[in-house]
Amino acid sequence: MAVMPTLFFGGGHAQVSQTVDPPGRLLVAHSGADLYLEALRRRFPALEVAVCRRAEELARVLDESEPEIVYSCVTADFPRLAHRPILDAPRLRWLHVGGSGYEHFAGWQDRAFDMTNGRGVLAGFQADTVIGAILALNQNLHLFEQQRARRLFAARTFAPLAGQRLLVVGAGAIGGEVAKRARALGLVTMAASRRAGPLPHFDVVHPLDDLEEVVGDADIVSLHLPLVDETRHLFDEAMLARLRDDALLVNTARGAILDEAALVRTLAHGRLRGVYLDVFEEEPLPPQSPLWSHEKVLLSPHCADQVADWPQRHAAFFMDNLERRLSGRPLRNLVRRAPPGR
Repeated sequence: MAVMPTLFFGGGHAQVSQTVDPPGRLLVAHSGADLYLEALRRRFPALEVAVCRRAEELARVLDESEPEIVYSCVTADFPRLAHRPILDAPRLRWLHVGGSGYEHFAGWQDRAFDMTNGRGVLAGFQADTVIGAILALNQNLHLFEQQRARRLFAARTFAPLAGQRLLVVGAGAIGGEVAKRARALGLVTMAASRRAGPLPHFDVVHPLDDLEEVVGDADIVSLHLPLVDETRHLFDEAMLARLRDDALLVNTARGAILDEAALVRTLAHGRLRGVYLDVFEEEPLPPQSPLWSHEKVLLSPHCADQVADWPQRHAAFFMDNLERRLSGRPLRNLVRRAPPGR
C-alpha cells in the first residue's frame, strides 16, 4: 500500500504528514459538513467521502456509500435519534461521535466496530458558561433582569462567592475545567467521582456512591455526568430534598439526569436559591413547562458549549483521530474497541 504526503492545516501553518492510502469509505453525517468538508478532502485526498446533511437522506446515503468509517455530529436539523440507522451499516468498522454523549446509539455495545467521541473538545467553553451562570445566579442578575422588565429599581444583596462550596458531580473533562475556574474565584471545590484518589483542581474528592451523604454540604451543585441507566433521574425528589434550601443547582449535562417534575415541586416549596438549566428531559422544552416562567430559573437552549466555531473544532479532532487510525496509531477518546474476532 503506497505512502504519500498529505497536506493539512493546524495552528495556521501548513504541515506535511505521512499517511497510508486509506481503504474503504467515510460517511460524514452532519448538517454543517460544508464548514470543513474542503479541509477534510484536502487532508485525505485518497479517501472516498460521502456526505449526509439531512436526516431523511441517511438511509439512502448509507446504502449507496457502504461506509467503513462514520463521523456523526448531532445538530438541531439532524437530531440525535435520526443518527441511529448508522448502527446498521454492515461494513462499519469505526464510529466517531462529534460530541461527548452517545446515548442515542443505544445498543452499540453489541456491534462490531470501534467507537470514539469528542469528549473534552469543548470542555473549557462549557465550563465558562457554567461559571457565568453561577455568577449570574449568585449576584442576582437573573432577578434584576426580571425587575428591569417591570421598571423596578430596587437593590438586592448577595452572598460572597469566595468560600462557598461547589460540588461537581462527575469530575471528567468538563467538571475538571469547572473546578479549575471555580478555584480561581475562591470557591472550595468538591468532586463526586467514580475515580478514586486526588484529582487536579479539587480540594476534596468523594466517591460517587457517597453522593447522598455529601450533596447537602454544598452551596452550589453542578452536574456533569453522562446519561446512562444509573444516572437517569439521579437527582430525583429524594436527592433534591438533600440539597440545602439555599443551594444553587446547575445542569449542563443531560436533561434526564434531573427529574424536572420533582424540581418544579422543590421550587414550589420555596427551596433552592437558583437553578441554571441548559438541558431538558424533552427538547425543545415544551411551552407549557413552568420552568419557563419561574423567577429562580435561568434557561438556555442546549448550547452551553457552543463556541462559534464548534463544528470545525469537533471536525478537527476527528481528522486528527482519522490520521492516527490510518497511520496505525492508537485512537484518542476510545469508548470501546470492537470485540476480537467480530
